[in-house]
Amino acid sequence: MQFVKKYYLLHLFILLCLIVAPLESAPAAIIPVINDLSRSNDTITLLRKDIRKTLYTIKSNRSVEELPELVMYKYIVKKNETFWDIVSITNLDLDTIVSVNSLSAPSDIKKGLILYIPNMRGIIHEKSQNESYDTIAMSYRIPVQYILKVNRIVTNEHKQYIFIPCGTLSDLDRSLFLGTAFVSPLTVGKLSSYFGVRKDPIDHAHKFHAGVDIACPINSPVYASRDGVVVFSGLLGGYGNLVVIKHSRDYFTLYGHLNKILVQKGAIVTAGQLIAKSGNTGRTTGPHLHFEIRKNSKPINPLLLLR
Repeated sequence: MQFVKKYYLLHLFILLCLIVAPLESAPAAIIPVINDLSRSNDTITLLRKDIRKTLYTIKSNRSVEELPELVMYKYIVKKNETFWDIVSITNLDLDTIVSVNSLSAPSDIKKGLILYIPNMRGIIHEKSQNESYDTIAMSYRIPVQYILKVNRIVTNEHKQYIFIPCGTLSDLDRSLFLGTAFVSPLTVGKLSSYFGVRKDPIDHAHKFHAGVDIACPINSPVYASRDGVVVFSGLLGGYGNLVVIKHSRDYFTLYGHLNKILVQKGAIVTAGQLIAKSGNTGRTTGPHLHFEIRKNSKPINPLLLLR
C-alpha cells in the first residue's frame, strides 16, 4: 500500500510540474457571450451574414468601419453531432472552432458540450507583455486596424487574449488536431491496454488509464513520437524508467517502464529518433511500453493523434 500511495503522489507531482492551466477562458476574456445559437432562429442567418461581410471587408482591404462588431455566441452540441456538422452549421472553418474552444481532436465534440462561436472567422492569440499589436498584425499578415477594431482597443492597452480576424492556425496546430502530428513510438508490439477507465491489472480496482500500453519484447527500440525537448529522464515511481518530451504548443509525450534510457534531460530530439529501449521497470505485470500524450496536463487518447 505504501508503494501504491507513493506512486500516485509522484504521478500527481509530475502533472503539476508539466503545466498550470489558465483559469479564465479565452472567449470570455475577449468579449462576453451575448446569445445562444440555435438552428431554429435567425441567429444562424445573421452569423453567416457577418462571416461573409468580414471576409469581404478584410480580403478587399475596405474601410475598417465596414467590419461587423465581434459577437460570441454559445452553442450546445446536440446528440450525434460531429465536429464537421458544427463547421457546416456555422459556416466557420476548422481553425476558428478549434482555436476559440481549445479543442484537441474532433472526438472532443460530445452531446452537451458548450462551444463558443464567433461571428467571424479567425483565431485567438495570447499576447505577451512585450508584443506590440503591429508585430502581431505583421505575423498574421492582417492590417493592424482590423485587429484593433475587432478587439475594441482604442489605446495601446494590454489584453491577454485577442481575436485575429481571418487569422489561421499553423500547419502544425492543424495536424495536431487532425491526428497526423505524432508517429508511433514503436515499430513492433501489440496494444495490450487502452486509454480510459480500466480494471487495474495489479489491484483490480477500476481506475483511469492515462495512456496506452503496448506489449513488446524487452529492449525493443523506442522512438520519439515528435520533435521536442526532453524534460525528464530517469526513474519515477510506478512509471519505472521514464522519458518525458515536451513538444510545441504545450504537448507532452511520456514513455514509461523502459529498460534503458538513451537521452538525457535537455536533449533536443526529432520525430523517429531512438530515445530508449523498452523494458519492464516500475509497476507492471509484464514487458511493455506505457505511452501517453498530454495537452498541458490533460491526457489525450494517443490513438486519436498517432499517424
